[in-house]
Amino acid sequence: MNGKKTTTGYTAIATAIAMSALALNFFVPTRSAFAQAQVDDGRPVIKVPRRGGRELFQDCVLCHKYDGRGGASEGGYAADLRVTTLTRAQLIHVITYGRRARGMPAFEELLEAAKIETLADFILTDLRLPEQRDN
Repeated sequence: MNGKKTTTGYTAIATAIAMSALALNFFVPTRSAFAQAQVDDGRPVIKVPRRGGRELFQDCVLCHKYDGRGGASEGGYAADLRVTTLTRAQLIHVITYGRRARGMPAFEELLEAAKIETLADFILTDLRLPEQRDN
């Protein structure tokens, strides 16, 4: 080097720090996402954001594939959820208690009831093919 100080290294470090701060701000929920209600004594009630249907379905893709088409998988032959004829109540029952004879595990101990309902709604509204939705 000819006596000049280089700022390229400092610029890269500053950029990395700034990007990290932005990413942290993006992924860490604000206080309002957690404390949205007040109880009678004025303390905030903690409301943990719930996972949506697509995010919950990530636990199902090993067998049912990302788009719900099913097929050969770890547990046998997974159902094609895009053309399911099950009602919402039936889906909730199957997700909760499973179908052991068909290789479908029970999620009763892994997912709370609200998450199972969200998953059933996701299957019926997002995965089910449009021509199947009115059936």
